Amino acid sequence: MLLKQLHIKDFRNLQNTQLNPIKGVNLIVGDNASGKTSILEAIYYLSHVRSFRTQYVTDLIFRQSSYLQLVANIQTNNNTIPFGIRRSRNKSEIRVNKQPVKRVSDIAAQFPVLAIHPDSYRLITGSPSERRQFLDWGVFHVEHGFFQSWQRFRKALLQRNAALKSKQKYDVCQLWNNEISTSANYIHQLRLQYFEKLVPFFNSLAIQFFPNDVVTIEYKRGWPAEKELIELLESNLHKERLKGYTHHGPHRAEISIKVNGQSAQTCISRGQQKTLVALMRLAQAMQFSEITDKSCVLLYDDLAAELDFNHRRLILSVLSSMNIQLFITAIEKNQIDLSDWSDSRMFHVEHGVITDCY
Repeated sequence: MLLKQLHIKDFRNLQNTQLNPIKGVNLIVGDNASGKTSILEAIYYLSHVRSFRTQYVTDLIFRQSSYLQLVANIQTNNNTIPFGIRRSRNKSEIRVNKQPVKRVSDIAAQFPVLAIHPDSYRLITGSPSERRQFLDWGVFHVEHGFFQSWQRFRKALLQRNAALKSKQKYDVCQLWNNEISTSANYIHQLRLQYFEKLVPFFNSLAIQFFPNDVVTIEYKRGWPAEKELIELLESNLHKERLKGYTHHGPHRAEISIKVNGQSAQTCISRGQQKTLVALMRLAQAMQFSEITDKSCVLLYDDLAAELDFNHRRLILSVLSSMNIQLFITAIEKNQIDLSDWSDSRMFHVEHGVITDCY
């Protein structure tokens, strides 16, 4: 899955410009505030229909425009599929292969994109929901049936929580227990299968980047290992009715990351946290390629500023061996050594305009 062409209109300071990337590595250079990160953000938005920098669409639309527009050609196997998104302040229109799309999942499945950026450390320091999103991106793309099961679980959970919050009778609150338990166990099995396949890729990278430390990553399903969820839903009904929400389930799942037995949230530096997050994303991209036999798109914003020289050289070596389409930003081209790639292209961005540098 490759991005072949992207036309960007009124996305931040990118008013009317076009990107024609190659399959290998695409280096995007330019001064600060020139629009480098905005290009990566636009590619990410095309897959996720949200930004990795802001939750407000008004931040994304150029100040003098009423909407942003992204039009792209995505290559899948021997086919080229047109993608298009037009987003105003209160309306979103998405088309894939000239057909309207209602669900974000439909566009995400067609165009898998991962991003590493300066705020990525929040994957470690942020709330458990950040780590669940990390986990579920991978499960969604490699385990069939996950999305439908998650939808069933969320619907049942919302119904049960509404009954608990409004202090409905016990038998009404219990109506959703079986559906929650059944879908939760299936979600857990898919997450566990995915996680167990991910760990070897992560461990291999961690040994290279943290040779003097013991780095561990553990998946926790969201309820005690020795208990069945259906039993907890029934035995905790009185307490949950008082609190107004369901305490146990896959919506409380967590990934624990430790360095030398201590939480990575507190025991390592910000720079080390960013390196760990990069390894988690790289492991995800590696596993995706191996399981699906397809490539994904990886965005790496400001790589040179995020890593010291040795780690930069090491991570570029890893990236060059991966089956991905890569986009990297830098202020100057000599900050990124592309000698390990046989297929590379550089783009220069100035005042929101992209220029190919062959």
